[in-house]
Amino acid sequence: MKATHLHFTELLFLSMLHLFLFCGTPSFSKDADKISLQKETKETLGSQEWVKEKIKLYPELHWLLDAAAQHTQEGKSEKFDHSWSKKITDQHYPEFERTLLSLLNLHLIADGSDCSYAYFVTLQPSEEKISRTHFARLHEFATSIIKNDPEQLKAIEINLLLGDMGKTPLAHKKAQTYGITEADHDLFLEACLKKCPQIFPTFIEAPEKIQLMIKENTGLLHFGHLAHVEGGPEILTKLKTSEVFKKNPKDFDFDILTYICDLSAARGHEDNRGSKVLTENTFKVIEAVKDTLHFLAKHDEKRALQFYLNKRADWLGLPKNEKSIYVLARFGAMMRLFSKADGEALKQAYASLSKEQKKIINQAFDPLVYRNERTPTYVPALLVNVLDSYLKQGLTRADAIKGCIHKGALFVATVLNQYRMGMANQPYNPNLTLNFNKVAGQARDNLNLLENPSFLINSEGLIKFK
Repeated sequence: MKATHLHFTELLFLSMLHLFLFCGTPSFSKDADKISLQKETKETLGSQEWVKEKIKLYPELHWLLDAAAQHTQEGKSEKFDHSWSKKITDQHYPEFERTLLSLLNLHLIADGSDCSYAYFVTLQPSEEKISRTHFARLHEFATSIIKNDPEQLKAIEINLLLGDMGKTPLAHKKAQTYGITEADHDLFLEACLKKCPQIFPTFIEAPEKIQLMIKENTGLLHFGHLAHVEGGPEILTKLKTSEVFKKNPKDFDFDILTYICDLSAARGHEDNRGSKVLTENTFKVIEAVKDTLHFLAKHDEKRALQFYLNKRADWLGLPKNEKSIYVLARFGAMMRLFSKADGEALKQAYASLSKEQKKIINQAFDPLVYRNERTPTYVPALLVNVLDSYLKQGLTRADAIKGCIHKGALFVATVLNQYRMGMANQPYNPNLTLNFNKVAGQARDNLNLLENPSFLINSEGLIKFK
């Protein structure tokens, strides 16, 4: 029987069987000087037993088994039969899948073997998958942080786990007792670790060394804000002025590895086998982010952001002499564009805007303007969803990019400009995080909402179409 005729669950079983029969049962050895996936427990990485063991080890994972947990609306919304949460609870919980997958991918990267690589790229198209050489580079980076200190592995697992707790109603309920009502889940964690870390049992039970490491790094940089250029130079200020960065910028590699594993699981709610998103292009982004942070150590925030934007512009073939280069490079980062063909389509889409539309876009999206406000979130999710939806309608890639700029980007720009000028239903507050997650899902499911759109912003900053 050909593989194409096998039922999906049979294919999954065979792929897991091949991985673990021929490569051994992977789990981490605490006593190894060199990180390897040697047999430590009876649980098989990624199996239902492994998942249950993780839940036992990290009780906060239970908090993600909640339909009210904030779900990232980027990408598909459909469920899949081999969902870990579905097997355990008979319901699919997207953020539970993403968090667990980040833990699994950490182990695959730390192992770095051919078998781990094969599983890591299971879902990646052959023309996009990360190369074996670059996967080895990720492995080398991971072992440079974890090697000779097994507690580092546990520290990164805990760091990944805590990073998603702000999405859970239970964490917010516990934090309210201590006067914390922060809606932004990244800022929420920072506030909790300062004021009430005891609400997280895993954190409190961790060795003091791990607690200190996580506390020192939390809140210094939101990597996605840099990778997708979601804000201006101010997104780098906390890291630039931090004691961690001043003492030794290499100490921040701990958080960079956490980001890599978190990013690798970004589409884990669609499928939990390996990494769907850490492709060759995403590896380029990771390397560019690392280079930018090393550049930041000796330069100011604006120059560092320009350094990163110039890399993105080069990938897209954007001409250096155009005033719009940094705005277009920012859109390229937000929309996950990498080719010169996409860069040309982006240029043409921008050129076809009216003079007034360009003014609206530039006012909202100039990435080199310092803004004394919180970075709006989930704008890239909205733009990626709009682009994907146009492509699914059968538009050419160039026309889909044009539609994304004319409809999606212009909508976001209108929201930002009206809000910043005090013309929205919610008064401007620099300490409120504007959140585009809801409209990202709405636009994905109904592009017609972007035709003459009207919107509302609630008291927590969540935006929705009227």
